[in-house]
Amino acid sequence: MTTHSAPAGSTLTVWTYKEGLLSRVAHDLCIRAADWRLEARRADRRVEVEVVVPVRGLRVQGQVKDGAVVPLSEKDHREIEGNLASRHVLDAERFPEVRFTGAGDLPPGGGRATIAGQLTIHGTTRPVTLAVDVGAAGVVTGEVRLRQTEFGVKPYSALLGALKVQDELRVSWEVPLPA
Repeated sequence: MTTHSAPAGSTLTVWTYKEGLLSRVAHDLCIRAADWRLEARRADRRVEVEVVVPVRGLRVQGQVKDGAVVPLSEKDHREIEGNLASRHVLDAERFPEVRFTGAGDLPPGGGRATIAGQLTIHGTTRPVTLAVDVGAAGVVTGEVRLRQTEFGVKPYSALLGALKVQDELRVSWEVPLPA
């Protein structure tokens, strides 16, 4: 098993979207995982992976405006990261990490592949199938859409629900394959 700590050149990003009566004053957010780990084992075309993301390592990159990520104030970054780790959302005290374990066959020379596995968020484990693209240079990219409530997470809301985060979020990644 080869272990990598946030492999060089890799990203793991969570995209959240706002809704509610006051959504005009809220932000669609770009959140990146910092200090996450990837363990991978390859045997010919077969790959087995485990990804571990510390909840307290989720960092707000900024708000998404017109397709660009625009930084927020330091106060907003701290407040959003605090809310994310709080007992009201991901509850980092009780559930300190998000974990995915899965396996699949990679196409020779690159192309589309499927990695089937188990995703654990907030103490709830569900089967997840990931569609990934393997580039000729060995970089794996992809994205998956998840519903927070399927993992026991209540999407963040404020002002009696007039401002809230949509249940569905998007997770995207770009990861160089280990040799």
